[in-house]
Amino acid sequence: MTVTAFPVIGKKKSLDICLAFVHGCGGKIGTTFRGGPTFFYGVDESNVDAFDKAKASGEPWYYCDNSYFDSSRQQAFRITNSRLQHTGAGASDGNRFAELGIDIAPWRAAGEHIVVCQQSDSFMQTLAGYPGDWTQDTMRALAEATRRPVLMRGWSPNKGALSSTLAADLHNAHALMTWSSAAAITAILAGIPAIVGARDCAAWAMTEGSNGIEDLAMPADRLRWASVLADNQFTLDEMRSGFAWKQLHAKAGNNTETT
Repeated sequence: MTVTAFPVIGKKKSLDICLAFVHGCGGKIGTTFRGGPTFFYGVDESNVDAFDKAKASGEPWYYCDNSYFDSSRQQAFRITNSRLQHTGAGASDGNRFAELGIDIAPWRAAGEHIVVCQQSDSFMQTLAGYPGDWTQDTMRALAEATRRPVLMRGWSPNKGALSSTLAADLHNAHALMTWSSAAAITAILAGIPAIVGARDCAAWAMTEGSNGIEDLAMPADRLRWASVLADNQFTLDEMRSGFAWKQLHAKAGNNTETT
């Protein structure tokens, strides 16, 4: 069946990405959900009804957002079949990740502060469905668990400017905490353990096994995991050409576990 894309109304970037994707898969732009596969770049009050109905329908829904990696932000966009983010499970030849030129640093044995990354209220309410104030809950839990200082990174719509300061904030950090921000991926590749709140966060697999803020998981297979994530993000040209559509249905690029 034809894929219908539902851009966020009034957001040119969302429309441009939706147009690129439907061009590559023979789809169309829609405003009302009438069944069939769907595609979303961003969700707010203007398209949340279609998003909720798409998820409940049992049909494939494709969610697109910014790159998993800061080095490819605004150049590539992650797309996942029936999930908000890929799990990082699977195999990869590693070529696309190698092209990014990202070094994977050794795990850091010790650090000082904890970096906490907020996400927008809209995201936490509309997509995450978090029943409360995640930041307050996290700060309360940290106060009970550790005396380490906390560096709070507030949310900003200017993703480029925000990502440009992350490396400095991670300097000598003990850990990073977030709900599902790609900042967790940046930290993990920099050798800094992360704790995430969402099971559908791409970083979840790299955080399983942690036993509190002072006993953090440090898995050995970060290169394979990061390579799979790189295989599941695409440029606009790759969307328009149909390459992204084909890759989403190839064995190595398909990740359809629903949440």
